[in-house]
Amino acid sequence: IDNPIMRGMGRLADFIILNLLWVVCSIPIITIGASTTALYTVMLKLVKNEEGYIAKGFLKAFKENFKQSTIMWIIFLLISIVFVVDFVSIKLMSDEIGGILQILFLFMGALLAAWMVYAFALQARFVNTVKNTLKNAMILVFAKLPFTVLIVLLTVGPVLVTFLTVRTLVIGVMVWFFAGVSLVAWLNSYLLRFVFKKLEEGGEQESQKEEIS
Repeated sequence: IDNPIMRGMGRLADFIILNLLWVVCSIPIITIGASTTALYTVMLKLVKNEEGYIAKGFLKAFKENFKQSTIMWIIFLLISIVFVVDFVSIKLMSDEIGGILQILFLFMGALLAAWMVYAFALQARFVNTVKNTLKNAMILVFAKLPFTVLIVLLTVGPVLVTFLTVRTLVIGVMVWFFAGVSLVAWLNSYLLRFVFKKLEEGGEQESQKEEIS
């Protein structure tokens, strides 16, 4: 049973279970933040081989992080709505300035996507206030710029590919429903493992100091 093929199938089954849990728990829309935090809670453990019960871990994290994650999601949702309205307004501008502003807004949209990933992943891994989590996530966006670029490519890239043609849209909807979200979170978690390494080591040292004192 313990061979690469069976392990791969087992991991795929984990991805499907997590993806379906994320979809179901995100249906009310307002709970997307808590679902995403729960997904990253499990994925960040998976990439470090710390996983336990997949579904149980997801639901536990969903419940524990619900309040803070929902507040963060509402903040991001409001920012996104303003961003989309402004972007659509700028698209109506046909002059050269409008084109420049569109490029600027696309760049800002990429940063917003990375900010969201960092924020929910930080919420999944560390105990902090909403304000500090958002602040730290914004700092990481610029402090870890190479990782930020990769996270944007992994997160936004597949979404853009999905909307290329009608065919990619049909296939994309199926993939996103069954495993797409969890796969993106898994790939991002590999990058986030290195981003969070120093933070986690610092946290361990802090805990040791507290125990000694």
